[in-house]
Order: sequence, then structure tokens, then C-alpha cells
Amino acid sequence: MAKRSSGTKRAGRPSAGRTARAKAKRGATRPSAARTSAKRASGTRSPTKRSSTGRPVAKRAGASTPKKKRAGTSRAKGAAKANTAMRRDTAAARKTASRRTPTGQTAIGTAVRGLVAGAVAAVADKMPWGSGGTDAIELLETDHRRMEDLLKQGEETTARGVKVRTELLHTLTRELNAHELIEEKVLYPALQSHPQAKDIVLEGYQEHHVADLLVKELHGLARSDEQWGPKFKVLKENIEHHIQEEEGEMFRTARGIFSREELQQLGTVMAKMKAGALAASRA
Repeated sequence: MAKRSSGTKRAGRPSAGRTARAKAKRGATRPSAARTSAKRASGTRSPTKRSSTGRPVAKRAGASTPKKKRAGTSRAKGAAKANTAMRRDTAAARKTASRRTPTGQTAIGTAVRGLVAGAVAAVADKMPWGSGGTDAIELLETDHRRMEDLLKQGEETTARGVKVRTELLHTLTRELNAHELIEEKVLYPALQSHPQAKDIVLEGYQEHHVADLLVKELHGLARSDEQWGPKFKVLKENIEHHIQEEEGEMFRTARGIFSREELQQLGTVMAKMKAGALAASRA
């Protein structure tokens, strides 16, 4: 009976070898604390994916970061260039404005000097000790009075005065051509080099062109044509407007720019040129 009970005890208790093997098996199946903490730590991060080449995709994502930086840098550089260009444009506009201001002041000063010079010239010509030289502006004003007289005569003619209209038109054409010649060859080029007179000079050229067209059309019409009188009236109005423009702003500007001696020198050249043109037209 004692042997059986001991045998039973042996069967109920595992041997030392079995116990060691069981512990080893449990140790192999259970992860260690270090492995468990590492797995938990790695579980909080997204798993790293690898490409077909075996390189982590995370490196590629990191490689795109410099591109974003480069894009941001290029946009910053573009904005800086735009600001620089804007500053340059603003500075240029300020310089232009500062340049225009003296021009306006110069134009006013020129006009004032022209008025004073004109008054002095008018008084000097009436004095017995006057120089007697040919003033360019006075020469042109004399031509203007002559033109106004011829235009008035032509406006008063009728369709019956064919001969009067013909002679008058030839005289007007000859003197108008000589007048335009000395202005366009001498006075206008001298004035056009000055900014304050450039626009009025260019307008003068165009008004000469319009007058020439009207004169040509009058020569092409019969003197008894019903359109001749109205067309001559249009020519008269055009030339009278031209005279007002010249004797106003243009001549006032010319007297402000040129001295009395310079105007006399121009007048001498213009008088000789006019005499030669009239002589050639009569031949």
C-alpha cells in the first residue's frame, strides 16, 4: 500500500526534466518585456513601406520637402522682383513729373517774355532811331494783312466776275506759296527745336496743307461754278484761323525764345527767299 501511494505521487508530480522543458516552451511562446515594449512603440508609428527596389518610401516623401521649399523660394523671389520693378516705375514717374514741372514754368516764362518783347519791338519800330532791320515776325504779319485783304476781295466776287476771280486766285496762290515757303523753310524749323513751340509748329504745317488742297480745288473749278464761292469762303476761314493761331501763341513764343537780333537775322533770310520765290512765279 505504501508503494502504491508513492507511485501515485510520482505520477501526479511532473519530473524536473519535464518542468524545465515546459518553462522553456512557455518562454519561447511568450515575448519578452523588451520585445513587447518595442512592439508597442513601433505600433504607434505607421509601418514603413518599401518599394520594389527595397528602399523605404519614407525617404521619397522626405525628398519632396526640398521641392516645396524651392517652390516657396521661387515665389518669394518673384514677389521681390515685382516689388523692385514697382519701385523703379514709381521712381521713373516721379522723375518724369519733376521734369514736366519746369517745362510748364518755362512755357509761361517764354510767353511772358514774348509779350514784353513784342511790346518793345512795336515801340522801337516807331522811334526815329529804330534799327530799320527786317523782323521775321513783322514780315509775316505784313503778309497776313495782305492775305486778309485778298481774301476779302475774293469773298465779294460773284459768278459773273470770272476774270476778277481768275486774277485774284492767281495772285493769292502766288503770295500764299511764297508765305508758306519762308515759314516752312526758316521760321518753323527754328521754332520746332524748342519743346514749348513744337506742337503749334506741327499744327501750322497741317493748316498749310489744308489751304493748299482748297486752292488746288478752286483752280479746278470753273469761276462761274456755284461751288466756287462757298469753297473760297472755306479757304478764307481756314487762313484766318491760321493767322490767329500764328499771331497769338506762335509769334508770342517766338519772341520769348529768340532775341531781337536773332529775329532780324531770320527776317533778312526770309525776305530774300520771298523775293526770289515771287520773282520765279512771275517769270
